[in-house]
Amino acid sequence: MQRIAFANALRGIAALCVVIAHYILMFNYIRGEFGGLPALPETPFPAWMISVFNPLISLNVGAFGVALFFLISGLVIPISVASLCGKTLAKTKFAIGRLFRIWPTYIIGLTITLIALEIAARYMGYVTSYTAKQVIIQMSLFRDWFGSSAPLDGVVWTLEVEIKFYLIVLLCWSMISKAKLFPLFALGIATVIAANFYPSNTYKTGVVAALVFPIKYVFFMMIGVAFNYHHRGLLSLEKLFALTVGMLCVFGYSCFAEGWQIEVIVSYFAAFALFTAFYLLARDWSGGPVFDFLANISYPLYACHGAFGIVGMRIMIDQGVGAVLALAIQIVATIILSWIIHKTVENPTHVLGKKLAMMISPPIAPIAVR
Repeated sequence: MQRIAFANALRGIAALCVVIAHYILMFNYIRGEFGGLPALPETPFPAWMISVFNPLISLNVGAFGVALFFLISGLVIPISVASLCGKTLAKTKFAIGRLFRIWPTYIIGLTITLIALEIAARYMGYVTSYTAKQVIIQMSLFRDWFGSSAPLDGVVWTLEVEIKFYLIVLLCWSMISKAKLFPLFALGIATVIAANFYPSNTYKTGVVAALVFPIKYVFFMMIGVAFNYHHRGLLSLEKLFALTVGMLCVFGYSCFAEGWQIEVIVSYFAAFALFTAFYLLARDWSGGPVFDFLANISYPLYACHGAFGIVGMRIMIDQGVGAVLALAIQIVATIILSWIIHKTVENPTHVLGKKLAMMISPPIAPIAVR
């Protein structure tokens, strides 16, 4: 897949935002109470530190990072569609590539989460309650469609949305390859209908909720698809501006109708603004070595950091390590672990997926001899 420099750099920024949100802001807010570990008697980090990492009170840093990831996927995935369109078994090749890109790394990340939960349970002297069936269903990334219980980690819901986006891409394959606007308008209408006739679906369960929940997020990802159309020279800048602003308004309407917190809505709008600014003004920005490194490990970092970091920091603090030092140690440990997963799992399986996709071709018909 062709690499777009600024989008790759933004992956590093998005990953950093999510880690800050969980390791500093959320950890401070819950005072380390997680996985059965009790809350600390007071917030662990000083007020100045929270102000530094969350200078805008009206912004949810974690939601901002997730929104960036969604826009980036919307921008880059259609590049694969355009490159494969017209080739034999194109959709199958795309599906294989995505399968090996997403699942192996997530399975390792979830395994690390489960190990962290087990460590927390043993540390407190109790037994975890999740089942093998629950784990397998979550690993499928179709947990919501199976009607499963609450997720075992805090990141799976975004990957479940990503998978739904892939399904929409497969369904609208030819239209997206030709930069047609119908998929964008159709999902916009579906988003408005869902907001009006099935509001607050974030807090509901069941088959209908599982189908409705991802619609607005997939529609938000379609904003990235619109940018892809312009990137490929198939949509004018004027139409891109009008289209994406309209789409953002529809998304915002859906969020208000569902009663989202204003901080989360602001975060999605801010992510759109940053993404647009880089696209228009700094499309060739690569981020430098730091953000390039974070971009390379962004997916394993995202998949493994949660419970691993929160449990690790909480136990270190319980053992007398200062909160700031525990944070520093945990960040280093998480980055090293993410790099190891990147080198030993993510890269090899991604390459394997590409090789398998290239190997797929229909049988060559024998030439008749007369």
